[in-house]
Amino acid sequence: MSRSEARVTPTIVMGTFDPETRWRDPNLAKLPAMPDKDRESIVLCMDELLFPFCGPDDILYSRCKIDPGLYEYLNGLGFYFHSRHHFDLSDEERSLPEPDLFKQCMFSLALDGQQREEILIHNVKHLSPYAITADTEEYLHAAGSLGSLPDHETVKRVNSKFYSNRLLSRIGEKCYGTEVNSALEVQAVGNTLLKRGAYLLKDPFGVSGKGNMLIENEAMQRRIAEHLEKQERRGLRSQFLLEPLLRKETDFSSHWFIRESGETDFISVQRMLNQQQNYCGSIRADEAMLLLLRNAGYFDTMEKALRILAEDGYHGFVCFDSMILEGGAVVPIVEINARMSMGLINAYLDKGWETYGHTGLLTFLSLGLPEGFAFGRLLDALHISGLLFTGQGAYGIVPLSSNTVMVNDILTSRRITEGVLSKRGMPKGRLYFSVVGRNDEHRSELIVSLRQVLADLSIKVYN
Repeated sequence: MSRSEARVTPTIVMGTFDPETRWRDPNLAKLPAMPDKDRESIVLCMDELLFPFCGPDDILYSRCKIDPGLYEYLNGLGFYFHSRHHFDLSDEERSLPEPDLFKQCMFSLALDGQQREEILIHNVKHLSPYAITADTEEYLHAAGSLGSLPDHETVKRVNSKFYSNRLLSRIGEKCYGTEVNSALEVQAVGNTLLKRGAYLLKDPFGVSGKGNMLIENEAMQRRIAEHLEKQERRGLRSQFLLEPLLRKETDFSSHWFIRESGETDFISVQRMLNQQQNYCGSIRADEAMLLLLRNAGYFDTMEKALRILAEDGYHGFVCFDSMILEGGAVVPIVEINARMSMGLINAYLDKGWETYGHTGLLTFLSLGLPEGFAFGRLLDALHISGLLFTGQGAYGIVPLSSNTVMVNDILTSRRITEGVLSKRGMPKGRLYFSVVGRNDEHRSELIVSLRQVLADLSIKVYN
């Protein structure tokens, strides 16, 4: 599946990140989590990152309007696509959308006359979603035939950590996880695991940094169990997967496309940069790592897993999160993401960087923005500093999204103007970018330079 293949038939590319929250049964108990009021808005604007999947005839339909300067810059790098949006938050002649409307799934927002008109004008024949949700099926019913997609229930099932855990047994691989269905079972199984060391308590639909907890001792386990028992007394059910904390050396992911016929296309292996349980970045695996995986029989194992996924009714993009342990043993399936993914986005970005003979690291910085900041100032500062990647024979930083940076700042400023808020604080944003460099050391130097540019702009960096 290449960018050129996507151009054969006009395609509409869109979706809502963090679909796990929409797949998850609302009647299940939740693990404790620190509230982050700014996170949700940022995640909702991550759909801008889907532009690498577009060809020149395709439409990227995003939640918010992409900054015109960023759109022009990406075009200049060879990423041509039609950009359409649902909200323009900077248009002060229009009132801000209510929070419940703003956070609706993109497929629900797209169910209007304007979107259907775009499909007709551009002769769109295909839909390429980030992930399939219940709203995707409703959208397809309203929009007409836009290609064949697996049904929502199948997608939900194969994305559960319970499914990936059971799949390991089905293909004859070592299964590390134990499924539990109550707070009492968490303690019983957890006590056994704690005798050997710390373990991970995983929500079936938990994602990076959310819905997974490292349990290191009985006191911590007891507090979590009490938290779950309170929810069970209110009628919620507990469903979790417990896994021993393995001594890993490398996190990585492999990316595939399952055709409707069941045939599969290999796309990429991506080394993942993680801090504890949190995703920090993706970069293409080198030949040494690919050789290690071939010798360990990793790709043979993936073929078995892909065959079962197809037999179970799934087709489309799929990512297997995997790891290499200290000592070299490979854990082929940690979890399955039957959707697009960050590693896949980086693989498609690399198809663009191939034009210049480069590869890139996809990563992000969490930001606090000063008052009066505009995204164009960042593009200008990167350009003036010589850090902005410009193409042939160059290295540098490629900003990938504008609204993940600006959404909370814009919402805060508008709400102050409208009298809804009285003080600004320091709105958070997230800058996703590709680091196009010679090697790991050079990429690290470029990130250090980026941090300095941000500091000069009075932007606070939290990670």
